[in-house]
Formats: sequence, structure tokens, C-alpha cells
Amino acid sequence: MLFPDMISESSVPLYWKHPYQKEVTCAISKLKENDLQFNQILFYPGGGGQLPDTGVLVYNDEEYSIVTTYKDEEGIWCKVQSAETGMFEIGKEVILRLDWEKRYSFMKAHTAQHLFTHVLGKLFNCETLKANFEENWIEMEVSLKLTPDQVFEAIKHANEIIQSGTEVISIIVSQEEYKKDYKSKIRGKISEEKIVRLIQLGEEDGFDLVGCGGIHVENLSESKGIVLENLKGNFIKLLVDKHGFAFANKQRRAMMKLEEITQKKDDKLIEMISNKLVNYDILQTGNVKLLKMIFSKIHNWQKTINDYSCVFLEIPEIDRQAIQSAAKEIAEGVFLSIIGKNEILYLLSSDEKLPANDIVKKLLEITENKGGGNKSFAQISIQGIENPLKVVENVIKNF
Repeated sequence: MLFPDMISESSVPLYWKHPYQKEVTCAISKLKENDLQFNQILFYPGGGGQLPDTGVLVYNDEEYSIVTTYKDEEGIWCKVQSAETGMFEIGKEVILRLDWEKRYSFMKAHTAQHLFTHVLGKLFNCETLKANFEENWIEMEVSLKLTPDQVFEAIKHANEIIQSGTEVISIIVSQEEYKKDYKSKIRGKISEEKIVRLIQLGEEDGFDLVGCGGIHVENLSESKGIVLENLKGNFIKLLVDKHGFAFANKQRRAMMKLEEITQKKDDKLIEMISNKLVNYDILQTGNVKLLKMIFSKIHNWQKTINDYSCVFLEIPEIDRQAIQSAAKEIAEGVFLSIIGKNEILYLLSSDEKLPANDIVKKLLEITENKGGGNKSFAQISIQGIENPLKVVENVIKNF
């Protein structure tokens, strides 16, 4: 860590100076009910997408949970979970103990995100707009809609850097030094703080230098590696360390089962599934056309129950997507029950006096099966139900 003489050591929190320190003996310096400040700052208050630290306070040999940490204009506070208020005393010596596994997982994820952001910028001129962290995972919103190939190229490059054991350097400077020596060199937001904390990946000049008050590992190799969990539009979700390996093994297991079922591998498996999806789309288009035709002539199957116009159909190859695509063809004032694919009963209502979700609630009371929905569209599993359309008819009779 680069730490200049002109900054007093007491003004720098422990989570910057000693990010691997798990416990400290200190004294209570300020109170606000059960929110406490201490003369040494071990717990990180959160920020920049990284969640705040939690842990334990040992006070008079009793342990109390620190449920969160936050920062305001008065400083950094730890919120202590206690049934009593006003029980803590200023000046009292206490022990603070971090939830270390949680803290360390954030350190690994946060540092890996710095690296991945740097790689995306270098390879594709793609900026990170926002990043959030949970335990060993990263979710990023980026400025471009990247292709899977581009993301995997970036991951490959980032993992090579991780495996090389690149050092992570923490630099703490005054605002004056920051303006003079660093402000023109960093990427990201400009800091106005009196004390500025910078993170540099590696000793190579110009590799990656950014202002960041979060907590980081000392070497990129601690993150073990980056695995892609999901890519959707401008959002990328990544996993690091054991979570990434567990997810990758789970995905590989699923792929091997597909290979076993289909007797196809790699590109041949992709080609076969792509062809199946094309055929499915053709079939789905035909199903929607069929349903639109049926719904446009729905009066041919209407049955009046307690002045409600009801229709009961069985179309076992029809799924939710096709039904919803064709639903606008249903005339006003009709309640429609359809037994569709996978033993699902779909209820559609264009009659405000007979909401679909109210009928599903009644069916749930009778069957204890799973279901739900809204006034115009609802569904319920009919597994184990004998003559489900008759059950719906009886519910409507008593509605």
C-alpha cells in the first residue's frame, strides 16, 4: 500500500489500511440510540455497488449482531441489534468482529469487476455504467450490447490476467497530491474527498488506475477466475471463485445430459436444437392462428351459467404463450376455461363481474394445487383433479 507521510494514520480507516483484519479491540466514541461509532473503523459502510459489512459487537462479554454499517455527515456508524436502547456507554472498550466470509467474497468480486471493466474498455471501448455485488457474484450494466463471443473473449483475457497473479495496489493520497499526480491518469469518476483512495491493477503504468473507496484483495489470483452466468441486453452477470466453478460444473452436467439424450455434441447439438426451435416456432404460429379463429367464433361454444357467458375447451397441445397471443380476439363479456399443455388449466375473462383470479382462488381452496394470475388471465395446475372443467363450472355456479 502506498501511504504518504502527510496523511495521519488515524484518519485512514482500517478497511483501507488492513483489509484482511477480521477483528479489533477499540472504544465506543459516539452514540445514536443503538447506532455506534468507534475510535477505529473496521467495518465498511458500503458504496459503489459493494454492500456494507456486518458482524458482531462484543460488549460486557455479550455478543450483539451488527446488522449493517452506514455513513452520514457525522461519520461511519454500525447499527447494533439489541432489545434495549441506551445500554451502551461512550468510552467503553469493545471487540468488533467481521463476518469475514461475506467481506472476503465482496473483496474478490469487487476486484474482479475492476479487471473486467478494464478489459471491456480496452477490447471493445465499452464502459461500465453500474455494478452491483453479492457474495461472489457481479452484475454489471454496460454501455454496449455485447455478443456472447465478445463477452467470452473478455472473460478469457481477464482470466489470463487473474492467473498471472497480478498485484492489486492501494494508493491513499491527499486531494492536493491527487490533483497533481493522479487526476489526469485515472478512469471513472473524479473525487472531491480530502483523502482519495485509488486502486491500481499491477505495477505496469497505465494498466488500470481508478478512484475507489471499496475493499479489494491484494492479488487478482485470489478471485480464482470469472465465469459468465447470464447475458441479457446491456446486463452481464458474472461469478467468481467457487461459485463460478460450481455454476460451470452444473452447466456442463446439463450439457452432458443433453448430449446423452440427443446423441449429439458441440456444434451438432446446437444445430439440432436450433432446427427444433424453428419447427416449434412454425407450430406455435399455427397454434396461434387456430386459437384466433376459435376465439373469433367463441359464441358457437357459449354456455350460460348464472347469467355469465362461459366456454369450456380442451386443447392439450396449446400453451400459455399461444393463448395470450390470441386472447385479444375474445369478445367482451366471456369467461373461457381451457385445458392446455402439461395439465394446466387457463382461465381468461373479458367479464369484469367474473375475474379469472377470483375463480383461481376458489379452485386453490378446493384443490391445494399451485396457481395464480390477474383479473383477465389466470392459471392453475390440474394434476390429480378429476374432470377439472366440471369443477370450474360448479365454482361459477356458486360464485
